[in-house]
Amino acid sequence: MSKDAVSWPPKLVRPMRSRAVFLLAFTAFFLVSAGWALALPANGTNDEDEHIVRAYGAASGQLYSAPAAAARGGGAWYDVPRSLLPVNADCTYRWELPASCLQRPPDDPSRTEVGTAAGRYNPLYYVPVGLPMVLSPNMAGIILGRLVSAAMVAGLLAASATIAVRRRSPLLLAAVIVAATPNMLNLAGSINPSGLELAAGVLTWTALLTLVRARAGELSDRWTSQLLLAAGIGAATLVSIRTLGPLLLGLTVLACMAVARPGRTRELRQRRDFRAVGIGVAIAGLLGVAWSLFSGVLNNPPAETTPRHLSFVEKIAYILGDRLTQWVAQVVGRFSYGEVQAPNGLLVAWYALALLIIVPTLLFATWRQSAAILGIAAVSVALLVGFEVLYYQHIGWAQQSRYILPFGVGALLYAGCLRRWEHRFGEVATKRFVLLCASGAGLMHLWALAVVMTRFQVDQREKALGALHGTWLPAVGPQIPLLTTALGGLLLVVLVVLSRAPKPGAAPAIAVALDAIVPGRRQPRVARPSARIGSVPERSSD
Repeated sequence: MSKDAVSWPPKLVRPMRSRAVFLLAFTAFFLVSAGWALALPANGTNDEDEHIVRAYGAASGQLYSAPAAAARGGGAWYDVPRSLLPVNADCTYRWELPASCLQRPPDDPSRTEVGTAAGRYNPLYYVPVGLPMVLSPNMAGIILGRLVSAAMVAGLLAASATIAVRRRSPLLLAAVIVAATPNMLNLAGSINPSGLELAAGVLTWTALLTLVRARAGELSDRWTSQLLLAAGIGAATLVSIRTLGPLLLGLTVLACMAVARPGRTRELRQRRDFRAVGIGVAIAGLLGVAWSLFSGVLNNPPAETTPRHLSFVEKIAYILGDRLTQWVAQVVGRFSYGEVQAPNGLLVAWYALALLIIVPTLLFATWRQSAAILGIAAVSVALLVGFEVLYYQHIGWAQQSRYILPFGVGALLYAGCLRRWEHRFGEVATKRFVLLCASGAGLMHLWALAVVMTRFQVDQREKALGALHGTWLPAVGPQIPLLTTALGGLLLVVLVVLSRAPKPGAAPAIAVALDAIVPGRRQPRVARPSARIGSVPERSSD
């Protein structure tokens, strides 16, 4: 074996089989998202009623509808059952009322023409989430569609976690867990393509960074092929769902090429499977662009109320003084139509976990690596500012940080990919920090859900948590969503614990318990003494 082949930390992650890692991670992310799916009323997230109409239309065969002034001056018309949505689906945010204001839809499956602002969006996401609504055009179908959405997002995030564990990079695993913010999993558990778009960005970054940062001998030929396939799935999803996808993927690829090891991109380009994946992503991108041009989705209707004229300096001043703080909150926890924000303590704690990954890496990394991390963050902010200034006079202040986050999350994931943190603080500190990230994330997911449930069940102005009572309650009761999310958070901790290397000679009791319920799990190998007395595996910096 070459010198470089043993240069990454070999003891930080237990050699669990990929199937066991994927199963645990998938279940964890799915359960956290499912808690949101079960807890929210109809139209409980941003524009969900618009996406529900689009999803039913796409799944019932109405893949395309001619552009029309159907909703907010744009969108399209679709035939949907009267029983699908309450007639006053916007009462909760329009009048800041609990969900008890929603009128029960009539038990009438006959169709009526309904306009939706999402009517011109690519149907790729909407077909699978809309199928349950076709079978059951009521709230039960909506919840099942949300669970389908949660499963798709959980699959992409679980693939990212599997890559991190298989790469034996605990800090990258922590970065994936922190990247899956309450806002992302709230969107995952609703009818909204943004959750899938964000998860696709996480998978694309994780797979590409693992490919381009690999040392000689670190990746087997089979695993390289699997990573290329994972990157291809993430990239094809990203370029297909939303109009900004091709731009975000292009920036991601350029950033990964900039941080690649010398000669690594050339080595990858010579592989046949690299070319096959590239062709597949290119076809998906072309189809996505063709849909955007053909459907009229790029023709944004003007704002209902014409924004007042502002000079360039006034726009920048307002963005720096107000919009920037909103974007920061949106990344972690700004829910419903923006009227519900996670508590400041939650926002600070979540950003603290992210900064504890990024800041030490910036301090200990080379100037090129630090420049790449800061550059990704700077380009993300610049894009948001640019789009806000460009489109303000037409649609007002409408940009949200999640529009750019599939690219911006790369700053966190690249910091987690580098091994500066692990090398500087050591194995014990790394284990403890990753466990802190998992346990803290699990608790904060539950906290955020309880806050939003209180808003819909009691009142938006209620300061104390009241997730167990109210004038409106979820169809399954308030306990099941909370327990579901709590169990998902607990499984995140279990994933981290089981992926940690055991102490020498320690009996892996919890691993033995997992073997009874997870097929195909592999017991950790017993470390053999080195043939050379006093020899120590080399660990060079990343």
